[in-house]
Amino acid sequence: MKVIFKDLKHGEIKLVAENLDDIWHLYNIVEEEDLVRAVTFRTDEQKDDKIRSKKSEKKRMKLGIRVSEIKFHEFSDRLRIHGTIEEGPQDLGSFHTLNITADKMDSLSIVKKEWKHYQLQRIDEAVRQRSEPILTFVSLDEDTATVAVLRQSGIQWIADIDSKRSGKMYESKDTENDYFGEILSVVCTNKTPDSSLVVVGPGFAKEHFVKKGRDKESEMFKKCIVHGTGTAGMNGVQEAIKLGIIEQITKENRVVFETSLVEKLFEEIRKDGLVAYGEQEVRNALMNGAVERLLVTDIVVRTKKGEDLLRLAKQNNSEFTIINTMHEAGKKIDGMGGIGALLRFKI
Repeated sequence: MKVIFKDLKHGEIKLVAENLDDIWHLYNIVEEEDLVRAVTFRTDEQKDDKIRSKKSEKKRMKLGIRVSEIKFHEFSDRLRIHGTIEEGPQDLGSFHTLNITADKMDSLSIVKKEWKHYQLQRIDEAVRQRSEPILTFVSLDEDTATVAVLRQSGIQWIADIDSKRSGKMYESKDTENDYFGEILSVVCTNKTPDSSLVVVGPGFAKEHFVKKGRDKESEMFKKCIVHGTGTAGMNGVQEAIKLGIIEQITKENRVVFETSLVEKLFEEIRKDGLVAYGEQEVRNALMNGAVERLLVTDIVVRTKKGEDLLRLAKQNNSEFTIINTMHEAGKKIDGMGGIGALLRFKI
């Protein structure tokens, strides 16, 4: 994300979303009643019924929308911001939807009555991670392979590839070559030059694939880590994240960071350790200065109780992390109410 203008005195920040992760950040920043200004397309205002009956063309214009609804299309590049036109050359008071995508690279202004601390923190994080490499996964065995991409917003499935083999061994070397070649083709399409490649899975298929890949696409495999997992497919990717393998490549990645915190939370719950969960228990721990780090989901943080908990965390010098419910760890904590805390001491 690129910030090109900031005036907190008047509540305005102007920025550019550069990738899918930035779209996800915007989803967690924009709220109802915000004023959002962006360039969009709308049918040109018609002056009489005769002209209106003709096919109308959409005209590019800048509008200011008073937000009433925000929708993020998971694993697409689109954020839909719906509201009432408050600023613009026409149709004031009418409804309009802004479609915000990373590929257009247009600027977006967000005006709030008051910027919350966690929202400014999220923007700072997105700016800091502009150059953060996206990780590409290949999780395979002898039968099937899954290619996926790890983003701050979660794990994006890209493709499943079938080896088309029969029996316990490949019918021929050509079958194996075709299998690995198809995987390489998908990886080449989705891996950026600066990103790292993570190859996981059971057995020896992963080593054979990496050897073949280094022979054919040596540049692509310069940043490559190989590790064994009990399963292939998306389950293998999830297992790799839980094992901490990805931390060898990046400690800043949002999904890795959030997953490690949620796993630690549940570990402390299992051993009745330094942990609190549920609104009242966590609130009490915050008020007593016992919370080292507050964990709340992106759903809870949009509620009054979520805002109150973040305010208490700030007052008592507690760290906090907003957990995205689009990945597995987020769904896990959401299932127990979406609120938890790692403690400094028991109360």
